[in-house]
Parts: sequence; C-alpha cells; structure tokens
Amino acid sequence: MSGPVGRALLDVVKSREGQLYIAAEGVGGLLRGIAEEYTALAGPGGSVRVPGDGEEVELDCTTLSALAAMLNAQADDLDVQLIHMAGQPNPHHP
Repeated sequence: MSGPVGRALLDVVKSREGQLYIAAEGVGGLLRGIAEEYTALAGPGGSVRVPGDGEEVELDCTTLSALAAMLNAQADDLDVQLIHMAGQPNPHHP
C-alpha cells in the first residue's frame, strides 16, 4: 500500500526495563489511515486486486468498506478511552 499506511511510522520508546511503548494517538492515526486506504480502494465498487503474501488477492468492495468502518470504529473507541484516561489522575504522580 502506498497511501497513509505505506508511510505510517510509529515512534517507539524503550523503557529502562526494556519494555517498548508507542503513543496511542499514533495507533488511532494508523487505524484511520488503513481505513482511508480501504475506502479509496472500495470506491468504484465490484472487486479490487491488492498485493498479498507474494501474490495478488481479490477483495470485494463491500468487504473493504466494512473493514474500513470497523477500523474507524476501533479508532473512535480508542479516542474515547484516551479522553477518559486523560481526565483521570495519574497514579504514579500525585
């Protein structure tokens, strides 16, 4: 994919303990970017061929539209959780 997904980069931070972290906002943006590409592919209707595991795969546009809607819903749910968490006190910092 060459659109937002092909260019998506998530900054990774490593803690002193070796745990890897990425910003949740980046995950939401990635989900929306994938959804945007699926929506663009599904636009004309019918089916579309996309690169798969070493070969092209044919996907119907109804499925792509449904996947895009699900990814946008996941990004929206993530946003709601982040907004809720932002309003909570940080247990690690009084």
